[in-house]
Amino acid sequence: MAIKLNNIILLFATFLLLPNLFASPKDNDKVSLQKKYKNILSDIKGIENLIEETESKKNQNLNQLQSLNAKIGSRLTLIGNINEQIGVLEENIQQKKIITKSMEKDIEALKDDYAKMIYHSYKNLNTTSLISFLLSSETFNQAIRRMNYLKSYAKYRQNQALLIRETISGIKSKVEKLEAEKAEKERLLLEEEHQKEVLETEKLQKDNLVTRLKGDSKKLKSQIKQKNKSALALNNQIQKIIQEEILAAEAKAKKQAEKGTAAGDAYVSKEIKLSKDFVNNKGKLPWPILKGHIIEKFGTHPHPSLPKVTINNNGVDIRSNEKDVKSVFEGVIVNSFYLPTTQNTLIIKHGEYFSVYSNLESISVNLGDKVKTGQKIGEAYTSAEDNITKVHLEIWKSTSKLNPESWITSTN
Repeated sequence: MAIKLNNIILLFATFLLLPNLFASPKDNDKVSLQKKYKNILSDIKGIENLIEETESKKNQNLNQLQSLNAKIGSRLTLIGNINEQIGVLEENIQQKKIITKSMEKDIEALKDDYAKMIYHSYKNLNTTSLISFLLSSETFNQAIRRMNYLKSYAKYRQNQALLIRETISGIKSKVEKLEAEKAEKERLLLEEEHQKEVLETEKLQKDNLVTRLKGDSKKLKSQIKQKNKSALALNNQIQKIIQEEILAAEAKAKKQAEKGTAAGDAYVSKEIKLSKDFVNNKGKLPWPILKGHIIEKFGTHPHPSLPKVTINNNGVDIRSNEKDVKSVFEGVIVNSFYLPTTQNTLIIKHGEYFSVYSNLESISVNLGDKVKTGQKIGEAYTSAEDNITKVHLEIWKSTSKLNPESWITSTN
């Protein structure tokens, strides 16, 4: 009787590939999403702590509303993250179901073939026939070969029985993991519902705060007017300094080139390399202040409580309960100045790029200093009026303003 080996070979190969079959690329996505989930929760907790500190002082204002908006934004991101995790789990569950079902069919076929093999052995290879098979050998060497064949056949039967047991055990283990993923999906669904409920509460808090702030719209409009005036003064000063720095750098490069010195070539090469390094770290730059969140984004956007009123921001405003302000990248200190409404401002040159730090209470570096990424350059100013600590960050490429949020890491 011919024993069918196709199913056996197929199942054996499948068993060897089990770890790879179940290790979906989506498993890596799952780990990444879980890491992001923890980071978002940490951000929300940090914002909540800052809001609670302000609430305890009975001093709710526009900064409080901006922090609440940031918290709502993070909460929405968190819910989106949960949905992505659920999507990954659903794909993994479906994939594992298909593979497990296919393997179960293969095992049934293997069991059937194995049973036929045992029956064949029992019917045709009993003790008497085995002895006759050996004694009928024409030479001693032939007898040895037949003995080895019988041993190999017996070993083969044992291996097939072991393969069946191991494969069944492997499937059982994967089914258990499948059930665990289903339970995790149910937990995430409940977590999603909880976060949505919290989100609705936060939106209600925001609406109540907006209503209170609207009651003092005259004061708010006056503050906005003053803020826009301060922003314009800051922008003009920064733009003037950067233009002067660009002209000075161009003049220096031209002078060095005319001399044809190696020093001139080295200077230009260094500036180009620093610019490229800065660009290569886009989206990976560290935040200038730790444990912070962005309360006002880059560009022109609607005022959070006053209709038909817009705010323009040349950078981002980051609120924190930390004081130390650090350089986002290596570079050279090219200027610093003070304005009463924006406090101290520091400018660092990174080749053709510049990073600008405003609302500094103090500066701990000097003009011409070379600073490293993450080096402390000063301390953030804390307003005596509302006890809020924040720093203003801008990124420039020559005379063009860029969105700092695209350059710093997504989590702080």
